[in-house]
Amino acid sequence: MAVVRQQRNVPLSRWVTGGALAWLWLSTAGLAVLAGAETPAIVVNPGRYGPSYHLRLALTAAAIDFSSRDKAISSGGQFTVRLRQDHFPVEAPHCRGPIILRMPWTSPVTSDAANKIAEKRSLFERILMLEKNPQAEVPVVLELNPYVEVASRTPLRLQLKYCNVFFRHASGAYVDHTNPLQRQ
Repeated sequence: MAVVRQQRNVPLSRWVTGGALAWLWLSTAGLAVLAGAETPAIVVNPGRYGPSYHLRLALTAAAIDFSSRDKAISSGGQFTVRLRQDHFPVEAPHCRGPIILRMPWTSPVTSDAANKIAEKRSLFERILMLEKNPQAEVPVVLELNPYVEVASRTPLRLQLKYCNVFFRHASGAYVDHTNPLQRQ
């Protein structure tokens, strides 16, 4: 199960009421103590309409259902990877099959679209290489919103409402960090 972590100087009490977590502040340095080396951490960032939940996950060959994966990437950089539920750190009680992990499409009129799409293509190729190298890992950052709900507030526990998650994405680009985005 994933550990919930919030960004520095953002009170967790904003989303969690009552209990021991109500006034707990977690720092980036505290991640190693809470999560350990193998447990991915869910990062809570403030969002325009509520909290955003991000997850840094080390994709492995064992986590990917290669038999049903898409082998192509669109001209806008969109692709899909199907993840085995038993290798995904967030519960998905309504899913009977794999978790669908999708990279959103980038419009060709987006600023610097060619470079953004090229970065997505490079990530897709690294993920495909996992099939040939089962010991390798490809670290990725996922956006759990909008298909996530709070299953428990104390302690905070999340679960997927549907079988979909997205790679973190903003302004047409894949976002490879869990820090809050800088508003432009």
